[in-house]
Amino acid sequence: MLREALARVGREGRAARSQAFGSHPLAQFVRSGAAVEVQGALGELAPGFTVKGSAGAGNWAEVPWLSVFDPMVTESATSGYYVVYLFGVTRPEVHLSLNQGTTAVRLEFKAQAREVLKDRARLIRARLKDHVTGFDVYDLELGSTATLPKDYEAGHAFGRQYSLDALPAEEMLRFELQAICRAYLALTYRGGLDPSAEGAAAGEGDDPPTETLVEVRRYRMHQRIERNPKASKAAKQYHGTVCQACRFDFVSAYGELGEGYIEAHHLKSLSLLEEGVPVTYDVKDDFVVLCANCHRMIHRTEDPSDFAKFRTLAAVQREGQG
Repeated sequence: MLREALARVGREGRAARSQAFGSHPLAQFVRSGAAVEVQGALGELAPGFTVKGSAGAGNWAEVPWLSVFDPMVTESATSGYYVVYLFGVTRPEVHLSLNQGTTAVRLEFKAQAREVLKDRARLIRARLKDHVTGFDVYDLELGSTATLPKDYEAGHAFGRQYSLDALPAEEMLRFELQAICRAYLALTYRGGLDPSAEGAAAGEGDDPPTETLVEVRRYRMHQRIERNPKASKAAKQYHGTVCQACRFDFVSAYGELGEGYIEAHHLKSLSLLEEGVPVTYDVKDDFVVLCANCHRMIHRTEDPSDFAKFRTLAAVQREGQG
């Protein structure tokens, strides 16, 4: 049960810090048992998320955590944004937080890292006003002066603070976890941490001419899926690196320079990309690989998900040129 897992980590965590880290049972529980309970508590959302837990790496962490990652955004607590349970250092409490990967920000912005994290937390709240109302906006305090916990505090957008001595019932914990994960999904759908996502006019850059904000969001979500390194790599491994529309082979044309190059095209209809719904895909049926020209052209068709029709069109064009 989620409630029991959170209580155990919080109850045993402070005492465990004075013991050898090594193969400590609590550290193992955070990595495995507790993470499994969080995954199970996600209910129907579970297939779209990865859950990881950490009590430290080599030594006890100041703040143990259990994180929920959307693989389309990140699979690491060091970058992107994610949902996380953070356990207080000095008080018996745990925080459910929509937070950010602080390590990548600190590496890029150094002394200005916390101001950047705070600015992005404000952007998250502004982009998710309808979801924020179901949670609390408060100054996260973890009870540590160490760099990483203070960065977690700066990256906190909103969430819920729970006393480990009076945790809510299991049903409420599950409800709030799923609600903040739906906010997480909505954030990605609405542009993530890109401050220009809502401001750019439809039809500019890579966006097709559209009439509504929903259409723009769907298209950008489609682009995010295609550009996801994990999905792209899986598509290449399954489908190969020869264009499935025109049969262009980069290796034949460019030799070693073209080795391994091809672009992945996501076939799921844009109308099926909905806010608050996890993105899942089957590499075999939901992707094809295309050369850059064909990829650009299929996005100019009325239905970029109709690959059979596009392949026929490509064949006709080749015959006409032959």
